[in-house]
Amino acid sequence: MTSTLTTVQHILIVDDEDDCNFVTRLVLKKAGFKGIVTCFTSADEALHHMRNGGEKPDLMFVDINMPAVNGFEFLATCEAEGLLPNGCTSVVMFSSSNRPADLEQALSFRSVIGYIEKALSIENFERVCMEHERMRPDQL
Repeated sequence: MTSTLTTVQHILIVDDEDDCNFVTRLVLKKAGFKGIVTCFTSADEALHHMRNGGEKPDLMFVDINMPAVNGFEFLATCEAEGLLPNGCTSVVMFSSSNRPADLEQALSFRSVIGYIEKALSIENFERVCMEHERMRPDQL
């Protein structure tokens, strides 16, 4: 797992729940992640970051159920504007919902590599890192 963790240097979390962001950061630390974690509590903030040349993350965890702009709308905008897929960012939908329709809709986006029910576990994080590594176009 160590070699896969080294390919993931920056994680961006888009989730309106501060408590969830706190728990996710704890799990990432416990899993041995030593890179950068950037959190946005609204899709609009994350979109602003991406539109203005903010650093492209390796992994992006996106909550589905957020006020104003939900995770699906956020991804649709990112893909329509060419912000995603971007050749380096793997998106994971992150939700308390286990509805099959949500899973199906999440996986319909070109940039999405997975779907995780909250809360993040070390095992799910490791699995996502391995999937990100497998999906990378250029194996360094």
